[in-house]
Amino acid sequence: MERFSVPTTVCFGPDALDALKELAGRRVLVVTDEFLARSGLLEQVLARLEGCTVDTFTGVVPDPPLEVVARGVRRTEDFRPDALVAFGGGSAMDCAKAMAHFSTLHPPLWAIPTTAGTGSEVTSFAVLTNSRQGVKYPLVDDSLLPQLAVLDPAFLAQIPPAVTADTGMDVLTHAAEAYVASRATPYSDALAEKAFTLAWENLPAAFAAQGAAPAKADMLLASNLAGLAFNTAGLGLCHGMAHALGGKYHLPHGRLNAMLLPHIIRFNAAEAGTAKKYGRLARLCGLSPTWRALAFGLDRLRGQLKLPAKLSACGVEGKTVRSDAEAIAAAALADRCTPANPRPATGEEVTAILKELV
Repeated sequence: MERFSVPTTVCFGPDALDALKELAGRRVLVVTDEFLARSGLLEQVLARLEGCTVDTFTGVVPDPPLEVVARGVRRTEDFRPDALVAFGGGSAMDCAKAMAHFSTLHPPLWAIPTTAGTGSEVTSFAVLTNSRQGVKYPLVDDSLLPQLAVLDPAFLAQIPPAVTADTGMDVLTHAAEAYVASRATPYSDALAEKAFTLAWENLPAAFAAQGAAPAKADMLLASNLAGLAFNTAGLGLCHGMAHALGGKYHLPHGRLNAMLLPHIIRFNAAEAGTAKKYGRLARLCGLSPTWRALAFGLDRLRGQLKLPAKLSACGVEGKTVRSDAEAIAAAALADRCTPANPRPATGEEVTAILKELV
């Protein structure tokens, strides 16, 4: 027997932020970063928490390291909130989830994404970083699911094009991996198909847009749908390798996925059923109905978004990758995301994919 559920309530559309008024009278700890705290955007969130006793934790940094999470847990224990509100991109979501999870209080989490990429506002995933060892740890537990998510595209208005590109390719990767994952179901397939096609249609326009734009709103929705898809179906080798490479070289996660995904599609397409599903995605995007068309289309899109195809373009030398390849492959295969990949991989096969990125 299989199950499908959507535990998180999603509020979207005009005035979605008004959902925060439901927290009136409670103690609320808002988790965000220094940039959002200084930008004036945080004030919009605080204004909706009228009647609340509010504190803020603004120590979030990209790829939140364990020591930052530990400080956040201490703040949670000291303030004793009735709820945490995560406000920001994937790093704010990951940090807030870990704070709630590791606190003895386990406060419920509300999530307000400010980027269209991770879908973390509806998933039971968080990724933490051990900075000393250069390793990323995916944390997977149903306790990490936010109670409520607020999708307000107005927060995406000032996102730089480079961030739109990175996070948008993350959306496409989430959807593509969920679509062929070993735990995929008709429900996750429907979500993944919609997420992928919506992102495919809107990412170039969102990348080019200045300020608020309908394409950015559609990317936020695509990110959310992709999160719902992979939360039930799982991800795969692309994310396992991206986590391993990101922990080692501290490169943006979406950028690594953009490099890896066409290679992973070629690897997975050796399995006939997976190749057929990739072909269906390609057809839905107006491409020839083959896995090759999908892989080549993603290559072209990455170039259109001015994202690199090789690690060397990110400052990582080929000899460094070759030297680290065995350790990276081992970390990728041990990653919590990799087992859902539709085709099992060996260390030698992962190493071969790494060499294609040099």
